[in-house]
Amino acid sequence: MAALTRPFLEDDAPAVADLMRRTVPGYLVTADRLLHWRRSAPQGAEFHDWVAEDDRQVVAYANAFFQWWLEPGIAEPWVLVAPESRRRGIGAHLYEQAERDLVERGAWKLKTNAFDDDGRRFASRRGYAETRRERLSELDVRAADVSELDQLEAVKAAEGYAIAPLRELRERETELHALYLEAAKDMPGDDPHREVELEQWRRDTLEDPLLDLDGSMNVVEGGRPVAFAWIVSDREGRRAEHELTGTLRADRGRGLARLAKLAVVRWCRENGIDTLLTGNDSANAHMLAINDRLGYVPSVVHTEVAKVLRAQPATR
Repeated sequence: MAALTRPFLEDDAPAVADLMRRTVPGYLVTADRLLHWRRSAPQGAEFHDWVAEDDRQVVAYANAFFQWWLEPGIAEPWVLVAPESRRRGIGAHLYEQAERDLVERGAWKLKTNAFDDDGRRFASRRGYAETRRERLSELDVRAADVSELDQLEAVKAAEGYAIAPLRELRERETELHALYLEAAKDMPGDDPHREVELEQWRRDTLEDPLLDLDGSMNVVEGGRPVAFAWIVSDREGRRAEHELTGTLRADRGRGLARLAKLAVVRWCRENGIDTLLTGNDSANAHMLAINDRLGYVPSVVHTEVAKVLRAQPATR
């Protein structure tokens, strides 16, 4: 193997973020955002992570953490290896360390993602089975057709709806939290989402250093947020990514998610963002249809895989 494996240090964040950008297509990652992910995890679910160095260069990264928004005991080991450093046993060594860490902390089920054929083969050899696929898509904001936005905005205004950026709604955190959780619970997946308390959600989501308070759009009725399309952005890199989009169940079927997404695209165009990224479960026909209509082009498919280590502990 030859590479040196050691615990992650915060000074490693820029190198690991660069590795993520090379090996995890379709997501915005910066050193600050990586450190935020580590620091915002609740006690007991925190990241344990490691790097592998070759000639003092970070060539691999692994972390182990519990997915606190799911049932207790569901955890995620994550291993990334630079393409030029693969097939040397580095990833296998890091994975064994990550899985052992999670088992010792009480994990009964492991879930992770494979981002390419190498990753899918790596997971399959370790007993993982595919559970779902996520289609990543890109929108060339400069060429996007937002011609329907003005008319749609006028129609919805007549129905009592208006568009508001997230910055204007920060004082309505309780309502934003409820809206976000309702949308998250309906995301496709094989494990139901738990209630994430307001304080944890604030740390994890609202304090994300890339969350764009101006570019994240909400649809409000009487000031109350009923639909949203939030983005994280890298303004220097002229790229943004959808964080989550959703609508309260009682207000669905009225085109409000489309309105919010169109407003985001318009904002991106007016503020120098050239590329807008999004990811959707391959079975989420409704949101895929919205994205196709807006001009998003499929780019890559990520595969979620899982394996059960033991029976789920009984809950009291």
